[in-house]
Amino acid sequence: MAQLFEISQTGKREDLADLISLVDAHDTPLVSTAKKGSKPGNTLMSWQGDAYAAAVSTGTVDGTDVTAYENPGVNRAILQNYVQIFRRTIRVSPLALEISNVAGLKDELSGGIAKKLVELKRDMELTCLSANDAQLDAGSSTAYLTKGLATWISTAGGSVLQVPAAFRTPTASIETTATTANITDTTVQNVLKSIWGETGSMKNFMMPCGSTLKRGLTDRLTGIRTASEGSTTSTPATQIRTFSPAKGKSVTFALDQFVGDFGTVDLVASNYMPAVTDGHVLDMSGIEIRYGKLPEVKELPDAGGGPIRMIEAVAALIVHNPLAHGKFDLGS
Repeated sequence: MAQLFEISQTGKREDLADLISLVDAHDTPLVSTAKKGSKPGNTLMSWQGDAYAAAVSTGTVDGTDVTAYENPGVNRAILQNYVQIFRRTIRVSPLALEISNVAGLKDELSGGIAKKLVELKRDMELTCLSANDAQLDAGSSTAYLTKGLATWISTAGGSVLQVPAAFRTPTASIETTATTANITDTTVQNVLKSIWGETGSMKNFMMPCGSTLKRGLTDRLTGIRTASEGSTTSTPATQIRTFSPAKGKSVTFALDQFVGDFGTVDLVASNYMPAVTDGHVLDMSGIEIRYGKLPEVKELPDAGGGPIRMIEAVAALIVHNPLAHGKFDLGS
């Protein structure tokens, strides 16, 4: 007896859900939070750093004339960075645009543009957090690069447009000796103490940090440790989890903010740090991004192969004074 079974059916429509899921979408806290500075007037950005003279406790003899003078600009220096062009492009063939019907998209062109705008912002986040040094556009394959935060916050200050010696981040503000396995609250306090020693003010810092550092801080600072806590060889004891009656069955086991003697640090997990064990301690009031051109979509000529769109931005990372920031550059 003839019978039609589902497995042998011809012409079945594909049941494709009207949904596109971007599983690798990540936040961009630095680019989203940083102040938008004034538009650059040149590809080379320059601004002044200054520092107060050391306080003195000596007095002045009554009736004496002024015989010595001070230069108010003696501590002044120029800090610089280049702009960088950020670009993504997309092209869609005529049939892909006019004929194909893709689940989850009104059309490939508008969907692709939206995706590339997000990717462009992620490119900027990666660049600003990076250890890139500044680079001059020399034509051919050498483009302008803007100096990244990992180079701004360093004892060397890069080699191109090098940070003046008096404004380079001191060693005490950069933690390199600890690991994520033995970091303690003292480690964090010491970095904040060094920054406070340079600026004289306690701040609310934002710290984009790699996943291993974020996990290490939670493990090491939210549990019970052995009596040798101050030792670099101390190991964490069994973590204690408690249920809060006010929260029902929920368990909180995360460190999102560190409140210390010399400031508060908001911890923000980031996939764009130079390493998963790195963290930048940032006073966001002293960081800005100056846009020569905000992200824009430009239509390029279509010679028949399909519409082309260029998504482009021009921006420079500005760090007012590297002394106001710190860094964790740890081992695993």
